[in-house]
Amino acid sequence: MTVFFAGFDGGGTGTRLRITTSDGTVVGSGRGGSANIATDPLMAWHSLSDAFACASSQIPPMARIWCAAGLAGTESFGAREAFLAMRPAGMPKLELVSDAHTSCLGAHGGEAGAIMAPGTGSVGFALCDDGQGGMLPRRVGGWGFPQGDEGSGAWIGRCAVAAMLQAHDGRIEPDALTESVWTRLVSEGAEPLSWAIGQRASAFATLAPLVIETRQDSPHARAILRDAGAQIDAHIAALLRPPGFDALGLCMLGGLGSILADMLSPRWKSRLRAPRGDAVDGALQLARRYRTISIEQSGGELS
Repeated sequence: MTVFFAGFDGGGTGTRLRITTSDGTVVGSGRGGSANIATDPLMAWHSLSDAFACASSQIPPMARIWCAAGLAGTESFGAREAFLAMRPAGMPKLELVSDAHTSCLGAHGGEAGAIMAPGTGSVGFALCDDGQGGMLPRRVGGWGFPQGDEGSGAWIGRCAVAAMLQAHDGRIEPDALTESVWTRLVSEGAEPLSWAIGQRASAFATLAPLVIETRQDSPHARAILRDAGAQIDAHIAALLRPPGFDALGLCMLGGLGSILADMLSPRWKSRLRAPRGDAVDGALQLARRYRTISIEQSGGELS
């Protein structure tokens, strides 16, 4: 029986899938909608199914497909089990971990390592060899906005709105950042003084680019980015503190990774490595491990 591997990466902005042969040749790829299993598990299955339908058209009907997915929301209490129980007909079984887990696997080529990923949110994740052929996971942050996700795009955007409001009150001097935020909100037909009420993290994150763009002319923007870098630095320090994790290489991922890497303290800058792959690569590596473990548990009876 021909064997294929499928790797999914899914989060709030969309789903990606790649299917390969056993030698790594890509035979299909697909995309779907958002896939956060904690907030909308049914939508997540629809997104995975849409991506799978696009990618699997060239797969023989009797082929065996080993699947793995890294999806947002997996670490929420009860979400993983509830999601897997909803698996629709026509979708193969899959090994399921968080999107941070597969991002870490992909970034380090399936080997032990750590990532810090400041995007809309922020999370640190690491995998350390357990000495028995497996890996111990460790997570820091990623607890959601506004109670967590410090140093993220949403956090930076919230700080920018706060600076705009403080400048309006006369508590701080207006500058290029506070004026840019005000102008942006007005151009979108919003009332700047009340815009933030009830907004989601993704909306705040859309203002983070203004902080980056105005940092040369805005003391407030520079201060926000320094504070964001300090928050990310603290995440990394906690992530890599335990024995076994303290010698791991580090990759900065996420939309703000390259910007905030420059804000890190020297001890973490010296650990930085270029990522070797992405979250889909990590999911494909996990699918291969899933097959290997399944074969070992079955006594070699599976294909």
